[in-house]
Amino acid sequence: MNTNAPVPTAAPAWPFPDDFAFSQSSLQAYEDCPRRFWLAYVQQLPWPALEAAPALEYEQQLRWGSVFHKLVERAETGLHVPAANLPTPLAEWWDAYANHRPRDLDLGRREVEFVLNATLTRSGQSPPDQAEQDATVPGAIYRVAAKYDLIAIVEDGPIIIVDWKTGARRPRPETIQRKWQTALYPFVLVESAANLDWGPIDPERIELRYWFTAEPENPIIFRYSRLRHEETRTRLTATVREIFAGVGERDFPKIPDTEANRLRFCQFCIYRSRCDRGISAGPLDETLNDTLDTSLDENLLANALDFTLDDVGELAF
Repeated sequence: MNTNAPVPTAAPAWPFPDDFAFSQSSLQAYEDCPRRFWLAYVQQLPWPALEAAPALEYEQQLRWGSVFHKLVERAETGLHVPAANLPTPLAEWWDAYANHRPRDLDLGRREVEFVLNATLTRSGQSPPDQAEQDATVPGAIYRVAAKYDLIAIVEDGPIIIVDWKTGARRPRPETIQRKWQTALYPFVLVESAANLDWGPIDPERIELRYWFTAEPENPIIFRYSRLRHEETRTRLTATVREIFAGVGERDFPKIPDTEANRLRFCQFCIYRSRCDRGISAGPLDETLNDTLDTSLDENLLANALDFTLDDVGELAF
């Protein structure tokens, strides 16, 4: 045996793009199934499978959800909304917004379609001096990002994060509370606020509201706190460390192949056939109720409305 032979070293961490930031979507993918995270965010592997069936109806629901968010964005920035003769279900959603929009959102400054980033170290803290950090170590410095439908900042009052939801039903609060979005959105707001012109903010001022077209008078509201902030920091730090500890696909296993997991996760995953977890897509109504975020795909809006983002001035994306 040649004891002088070089010792193999672990493969380097995957080449994330320089501008990569962890989001609620990527963190949720990892929590739901580490293999899905690996395929989607590490290998960035396209896979020609439907998320839900029937396909045309699914695509149309995505489009309507995106158009609804654009109509609300336009209204919240003070521009005219071409609301006459909207097709179903868009007309019903718009009526719900027009008649049941929370009035207290008008009490302060509003930021619409706002993107924030926070830079953190392995300890989960904001780096005091990035020059002192060893950026060659995977995960020594990483970013987390959140895109907000609306933030209302009431002077000497609450800071309200609003997320407009167009699902067919209002989910159970305990279901949505477990989602990474509920933890990450207030966390990123607090961590990045020192760099905003409205300055550092106390976590106790923040509330996150999920507003539903299905039940516009019954939003789900989560109050934030310093304790929840530190709990999220701990959870995020542990998750990111675990991700960066992996060096290959074997370190990102599939979730156990149980009937419950197939029903809850696999049937809505585009990689299900690659993982031998089925061929047929899950039913559309279940996807829209619990897992679908229809607010982020800007490409679906081409020629959908007679206005562009230029109409609303400088927005952060």
